[in-house]
Amino acid sequence: MYTYNDGLESGSRRPRLYLTKAGKAVKFLGENIEGYCVIASSQYKKNGKWSNTTYQLELAPGVKPLSFLSPLHGTWGDNFTSWGEVAENLGLPIEVAREVVGMEYPKTEERLDEVEKFALDLEAQGEEMETVVISFGSPSNRAIREGYWSESKFGQTSNGVVVEVVPTNPDSQYPDWNNPTVTQPQGAKIISSKHSSGMHGGYWAVEVAVPMKMS
Repeated sequence: MYTYNDGLESGSRRPRLYLTKAGKAVKFLGENIEGYCVIASSQYKKNGKWSNTTYQLELAPGVKPLSFLSPLHGTWGDNFTSWGEVAENLGLPIEVAREVVGMEYPKTEERLDEVEKFALDLEAQGEEMETVVISFGSPSNRAIREGYWSESKFGQTSNGVVVEVVPTNPDSQYPDWNNPTVTQPQGAKIISSKHSSGMHGGYWAVEVAVPMKMS
């Protein structure tokens, strides 16, 4: 028996449930699904926008539940850097994983498609890609006053190439690290920028794809 609640979570996050079997995936929409599940019981709780239903599902042999819920800050899939990682995590063929993620999280689909295209273009040019993660955050009040959030942040590749990222509108009162820009090296590309809660503005982890010459 599998329990599923479809209620809205904090941060306006809505859970999704898929049922998978033999490399296929179907979305649960509150009804029986032939060959996948039958609803043994359902309990509805009325509470305005927080109204929800708790389902007890009897799953058919070989069926596995696959639930999705975005983190409080960000979108589901922010931590994946390739479709291969997504497919492995979900336990689905890559074409099915693409279909499911594309329907539920189009921003994640768009980002992963761009990363894949970038890697293929590099390969065609005789280069490969290295991912550099630049982490920073939770500065002191003094550092904030001195422009911490407007300043460039740095990382480097395994062979010492310096990677520099800057926020959008660094000269404004509120520099935007949701969409940073790579200033060096040439040809590098932002994969993702993820925020985590914490003191004095929290923490950021910016992932950068850097082209590297194949040996």
